[in-house]
Amino acid sequence: MAGKLYIVATPIGNREDITDRAKRVLAESDIIAAEDTRTTQKLFNMLGIHNKMVSNHKFNENRQVKFLISELAGGKNVAIVSDAGTPCISDPGHVIVKNAVNEGIDVIGVCGASSVTTALCISGFSFSSFAFYGFFPRENKDIRGMLQRVGESDIPVSVFFVSPKRVGRVLEIITEEHPDAEICLCNDLTKMYEKIYRGTPQNVLDEIVNNPYSEKGEYTLVLNKKAKPRIPICDTRESRESMLIDHIVKNGCSVKGAIQALHEKHRKQISKKEFYTAALNIKELMTQMYDEEPLEGDPC
Repeated sequence: MAGKLYIVATPIGNREDITDRAKRVLAESDIIAAEDTRTTQKLFNMLGIHNKMVSNHKFNENRQVKFLISELAGGKNVAIVSDAGTPCISDPGHVIVKNAVNEGIDVIGVCGASSVTTALCISGFSFSSFAFYGFFPRENKDIRGMLQRVGESDIPVSVFFVSPKRVGRVLEIITEEHPDAEICLCNDLTKMYEKIYRGTPQNVLDEIVNNPYSEKGEYTLVLNKKAKPRIPICDTRESRESMLIDHIVKNGCSVKGAIQALHEKHRKQISKKEFYTAALNIKELMTQMYDEEPLEGDPC
């Protein structure tokens, strides 16, 4: 009989946050697959756990999965832990989970601490849904690209992880891309020196710049963007024709160019096919006008 794979959440800072169930599962598991065995060993020393531990990090999880699946198939129970919080959320674990599911092995979640939900619940923002983007990328253009996707989304509240080395630069770009947003920036959640920054991106940036210890600890950022007013688009066939003619007259471009430009501008509201149909309607209308006999006194 195959063993069970447990996905076990561990504290994100305060070691008292580990659950009784997590302690029992870790103590009873045959193998602990840890993101960093040195970090996990500190927790285990406190808990008095001495089970077999192997490393399972982003650089070796594709190789480690064969061994772990073999042990599970042989009847051993395996527990996956990350350095802090819940595994598989911007942390290793999904590779072994996917393979275990494919092999018909039971995968059991042992819930607990998560910086994502902790930051959300103390943010003070009202939301029925939120978007999680993981870590901000390294390059400025990629950071901007991520924030632009946030701006295009219908979900107002977004959560990110931020490296302490890049938090200032990220806030500068947020200030440019979403100056009217509200931010709750959480540093070292649940730890002794936990600090929460709140306000506009510029307010929070000013605080970070003036804090000599800002590059210490981990950051979870919750962004509540200001809703942009939607401009209603009249959903009649004539409106597409008028939009095309207006664009051609104002920009001096071809019909093909106007179709492409308007499609890019209104991608989420109007399909390219609708603009093509409108162009054909205009062509047909103009043909009919030129084919008609001119009226008496008509200068055309």
